Amino acid sequence: MADLLKFNEFRDNIVKLIEAKFELTKLGFQEKIEGIAVQAIYALLLFILSITVIIFLSILMAVGLNIWLKSAWLGYLIIFLIYVGILTTFIFAKDKVQTTIKEKVQGMIDENLDK
Repeated sequence: MADLLKFNEFRDNIVKLIEAKFELTKLGFQEKIEGIAVQAIYALLLFILSITVIIFLSILMAVGLNIWLKSAWLGYLIIFLIYVGILTTFIFAKDKVQTTIKEKVQGMIDENLDK
C-alpha cells in the first residue's frame, strides 16, 4: 500500500512538473509576442514622425530654393522632380527592395525568437 501511495505521489509530481513546463513555455511565447508587438508599434511611430519631418524639410527646401532662384514655384518643381526620381528608382528596383525588406523583417523576427 505504501508503494502505491508513493507511485500516486510520484505521478502527481510528474503531472505538476509538466503543467509548470507548459505554463513556462506559454509565458515565454507571450513575452516574445509582446516584444514583437512593442517593436512594431515603435517602428510605426518612428515612421510617422519621420514622414512628418521629411514633409516639413521638403517644404523648407522648396521655399529656400524659391527664394534662391527668385521664383514662386521652381523650388517646388525641383523637390517634386527629386521625389519622382526616388519613386522611379523604387519602382524599377522593386524586387531588390522587397528582398531587402524581407531579409530585414526575417532578421528582426529571428532575433526576437532567439531571446
